[in-house]
Amino acid sequence: MEDALSPTPERREKILAISAELFAAKGIAATTVRDIGEAAGVFSGSLYHHFKSKNAIVTEILGDLMNDVHRRFARVAEHTRTPRETLQGLIRETLVTIDQHPHATAIYQNDRQYLRDNGLLEPVDSASRGVRDYWMTAIRAGIADGSLRDDIPAEIFYRSVRDSLWATMHWPIRRGYSTPEFADLLAKLFFEGFAARRD
Repeated sequence: MEDALSPTPERREKILAISAELFAAKGIAATTVRDIGEAAGVFSGSLYHHFKSKNAIVTEILGDLMNDVHRRFARVAEHTRTPRETLQGLIRETLVTIDQHPHATAIYQNDRQYLRDNGLLEPVDSASRGVRDYWMTAIRAGIADGSLRDDIPAEIFYRSVRDSLWATMHWPIRRGYSTPEFADLLAKLFFEGFAARRD
């Protein structure tokens, strides 16, 4: 056990990673500062040199998740030429984000009541509304240029795609596909449906 009186970025990142894993596995409420300290190999009191509270750790974990989503989506929007390319990129990058932040994703999905009760949900939901703008801009552009159908409200398409993508972290079959393969399959389903083609 080491005393973290001299905080370092590496130790801080280690604490964040271990905390995220514990929160995802046990729930935030059931995870104590002592649990985190023991798993991170530091005295629990020393954690306060890095973070003001357990909830401050949660805030940073979820903030990192949302910042990464924004960075990825901004890059997609900047480097794609058509609405369909943009939407395919958003699908792919959502799956990559889930792959790279599995614990933060689980916290956001499974511990919403704790987040709400502790005033931690609104900042994440606010960031999510910014993420929504990327989707809606591309969907509306696709409707406007005729590449997407106009008889289904954009909001329904957006919510169907978004919720399906984030739910895939619970699908047992997910591990049977690489992220690019899985992204391609879902994009094909969303854009072309499941009905057999009849030429």
